[in-house]
Amino acid sequence: MSYSIPRDVFLLLETAFNHDREKAEVFAKAIECSIQAIENQADERITHKKEALKSELYNELRGELATKEFVRAEIGEVRAEILELRAEVKQNALLLKILIGVTIFGLTLFNPAFIKLVELVLK
Repeated sequence: MSYSIPRDVFLLLETAFNHDREKAEVFAKAIECSIQAIENQADERITHKKEALKSELYNELRGELATKEFVRAEIGEVRAEILELRAEVKQNALLLKILIGVTIFGLTLFNPAFIKLVELVLK
């Protein structure tokens, strides 16, 4: 983006150089080039600073954000734990059924009324 001096400023320069238009144009061109150089340098610094900040922010957040691989590994661990828990629940359900069966058998076997019934059936 080029910069040009406003008309009224150019007229002031022309007056300052005793209405010597060539000197005023040269001086105006020097001012315009200086402003353009300052603007370009500012743009470069802004771009450099923006890249540096972006890089710094990325490096700081990279440690805090979960990556896809991390999430997938965690999901795999959770799935493995769920499978282990299911196996434990099935095992506990089987043990509970056995315990209930033994309890019912024991209560039935040691019940005096049941013993009399068995004695009557066996006679």
